[in-house]
This record gives sequence, C-alpha cells and structure tokens, in this order.
Amino acid sequence: MLVNRLAYSGIAAAAILAIGGLAGCSSGATAAASASARPTVVTVDSVPASEEGGLYVAAYEGFFAQQGLTVKIKPITGGEAGIPDLQSGRADLVAGNYVSFILAQMAGRFDGKPASLRIIAAGSELQPGSEALYVMPGSRFKTVASLGKDHARVGLNTPNDVGDVMVGALLEDAGYTLKDIRQVIPAGGFPALLKMLPAGQVDAIWLPEPLGTIAEQQLGAVPLADFDQGSMQNFPFTGYIGATQWVRTHAGTVAAFLRALAEGQELADTDRAAVESAMEKYTGITPLVAANMSIDSYPLTMDLPELQRVPDSMFQYGLTPGAKSAYQIINMVQPEPGLIRG
Repeated sequence: MLVNRLAYSGIAAAAILAIGGLAGCSSGATAAASASARPTVVTVDSVPASEEGGLYVAAYEGFFAQQGLTVKIKPITGGEAGIPDLQSGRADLVAGNYVSFILAQMAGRFDGKPASLRIIAAGSELQPGSEALYVMPGSRFKTVASLGKDHARVGLNTPNDVGDVMVGALLEDAGYTLKDIRQVIPAGGFPALLKMLPAGQVDAIWLPEPLGTIAEQQLGAVPLADFDQGSMQNFPFTGYIGATQWVRTHAGTVAAFLRALAEGQELADTDRAAVESAMEKYTGITPLVAANMSIDSYPLTMDLPELQRVPDSMFQYGLTPGAKSAYQIINMVQPEPGLIRG
C-alpha cells in the first residue's frame, strides 16, 4: 500500500535525493568557471507534500543543476523536526511551516541548544483542499464544534507547529479552543496518523496533500473541515529557513538556490502538470493520487504583511505564552532584493 510506502521509516533512504549537476551559465567566463568547478551541495529537509511543490519542480526540471547546485532533499515529519538538523549542520535549509521556526527564534534556543534562524524565501500558501481535517466514514464527529464539545482526540504531526494555528482557528470559529480537544502527536508523524485513524486511535487527523487524497482513496477517509477558510484563507504556510550563520556565510550559494527556486515556484504556480510529475518522481505517489490531489499556491516574493499573519495568529491562539505582543516577522527575514514586499 502507498500508505506504507510513504511511511518515513520506510522511505527515508530512498527519498534522500541527490538532484542536479553542473550546467553552464550565460556568460563565457562564468560558464567556464561553473563547468570546471565542483557543484555546491545543499541539503534541504522537507516534508514530502505538495506544499513544497516549487522545490520538487525545481529539482525535476533541473533548475538547481543549471545554477551549479546539487540539492539533496531529505524527508522529515514536520518543520520542527528539521531544526536540530540546522543546528548540527546535517541540513543547510529546511522547507517547512513558519510556526516552529518562529518559536525557536523567539526562544533563542531549541532542544537546549542555541537557535538563530533566517527565512530566505516563501514556500507556499494555503489553497482549497491543500490542508484539511479528516475522519473515517460513519464517525460520530460531523462538525468542528463536535470535536470541541466532546473533547475529541485530534492527531497532529508534530508539536508546536502550524497545525495548532489551523486547528485553533477552526475551533475558535466554532466557539471552542485548543484546550477543548486532546492533541495526539505520534513519533511517526503523518504516516503514523494514517494508520491510527482507521484503527480508532484518534478521532480526526490533520493531513496535507497528497496524504489527504491517499487517505480518501485507500482508507475511505472523508474531509471534516478545510483549513483554507476564514482567517486562514490563503494563509502563508511554508518557507525556506536556514541557520543565520550558514545563510550569511554562504551568500553565493543562497543566491543560486533562490534563483533556481524562483523558477520552480513560477512553474509550479502556473503548470499543475509540472507539480504532478515532480511529486510522482520524488515522493512516490501514483498518477491517480497526483491527478486528484489539491495543491497550494507558490509565491515568488516574501510579502511581509502577509507573513506577519503567522506570528499574529500564533499570538492569537496562545502559542506564545508570556509574550505581550505578536513577534515581528521582519526580524527573521533575510533581505534579498526583489524577493521582499511590504
């Protein structure tokens, strides 16, 4: 079953991807230098989900190779799981939700170690169906309000991430809060949740695409609520984050990565077929899943007012206890001409 195929314990070795090679640049001198130089290796932690469609498209189309980069994509269970890799140098960048990184930046530490992080690019924004809560058919939970009323067990992939914000927004609209549900966070992340839902170990689970489509096709799961609504509509979902020191000491590499990523983002946002092909190759989903999954939008710039919605929502839904006001996202943004608006 594809559910098992996508389990991180089973795909980790196969899904760590070596992408790219060397390609010449437009100018003669630069092209000669690029052709003779060894490609720069960049390791990127990423959840294998449609929210990172721009990354996979850039890999699939060879855009990184054209910039002289070899990009290795390493699967993780959620954004928070990538922070230790940034701290240790096992990863250079993480493609993940902003929430986990903002919390680490506010604390200045993560898992007892110093943390200083920078956002270098926007990754994705919510679109209808791209992120949703799922239940099994025949579930007694028919509405978000029923989850809060009966203190349902709701499965999330990792603690302290965007799932808290999205579920918190849905519950607030229904007259409840996160304290009214019981969060279940398994060590195995989303693939574990796919097994727990039909086993009755949770009442509802959050799934991104393509896992939502897989759950519908293979388990018969049904969407209970789409996250792309109300205050979460078109919500800034993921970005590309690196350790401050690495970003500042590898400016050329970062610039090359951003050039390639921008091409991937633009193609992903305008050509659905490109996302489907890239996701099939790099995440192992079937053509049937690819054709039916919802996908996100993939911005080309970091819109500061839009990005500020993330820490504002974190403050609103109680993810920053002790803070007197919302964190200012501009403090984490690495300036890059042409990539920032606001």
